[in-house]
Amino acid sequence: MEQVEYLLEVTAMQQIFYTPVPPEEYARLGKDFPFPQPTSCPNPGCLVKVPPQKHGFYQRNVIAANFCGRILIRRYYCKYCRTTISYLPSFCLPYFQYTVEIIFTTLWHALVSHHSFSECLNLLKKLFENLYWEASHLQFYVRRFLANLNNIKVGLRQLLPRVSLPQDSP
Repeated sequence: MEQVEYLLEVTAMQQIFYTPVPPEEYARLGKDFPFPQPTSCPNPGCLVKVPPQKHGFYQRNVIAANFCGRILIRRYYCKYCRTTISYLPSFCLPYFQYTVEIIFTTLWHALVSHHSFSECLNLLKKLFENLYWEASHLQFYVRRFLANLNNIKVGLRQLLPRVSLPQDSP
């Protein structure tokens, strides 16, 4: 019974770290990549500020402009708060296979440049060789972005307190 209770208490976090390395170089380096070493547990609820221990790797898919493959994600574990922390490279977004560059470019052309979905698809296929999207892919990312716009604004205001964001439409 204790083991079941222990498993229910384990939580997971994802931290994004900056890397100037493109996905293909990151994948090539694999376990030899210089992963960040946390100096303390990033869980705000953790009362013991001790560095978490290395806890292996997991693989995830990444689709970028010039790369399509699997990369390693470094994991750490805090034995005090029982949190697993995954460190994602800055070209990744949690829960997305496509890189930040592809998703941002897609949203830019669909929302800011006011291209139609078919124009946007044609442009994206010219820019990204590994992109085999239909209109439904574009619709998915546009809907998801718009549905999370308030959360995105809150995050931007926390990261950049002086940022000037457009007013909400009534």
